[in-house]
Amino acid sequence: MRFKVPQNIDMQDRVIGPLTMIQFVQLIVGFAVCYVIFNAIPRPLSYFVMIPVAVLFLAIVFIKVNERPFSVFLLSIVQFLTLPRKRVWKETDSGDTKYQFYRKAEKKVAVEPKSISHDQITKVAQKFDQGK
Repeated sequence: MRFKVPQNIDMQDRVIGPLTMIQFVQLIVGFAVCYVIFNAIPRPLSYFVMIPVAVLFLAIVFIKVNERPFSVFLLSIVQFLTLPRKRVWKETDSGDTKYQFYRKAEKKVAVEPKSISHDQITKVAQKFDQGK
């Protein structure tokens, strides 16, 4: 018996014309934001605020950068600008090596050395010897 194997399962379904459901919702949100800006700000100034917002939402909906949505591209830009870019090679006490960001401060915990007397060591050694 042969079965039909689904193809292109990673593609989203088109709901309205060439738009997927997510793109359609993003477009509606963009128009709603522009409508609020148009009604909340006086007319000549509202055009200067509304046009960049409309262009941003249209870019998010329709433009792809390297076959990825523009929203992922914007998120990458924000991460690039906010996260530290310099890494410092550091060797830990256990001999492991790792990269650390230079801005992140390590939490240093003060460890108090324990004092063990000679009598305690001999008691532990005798317990081990008795076990053999």
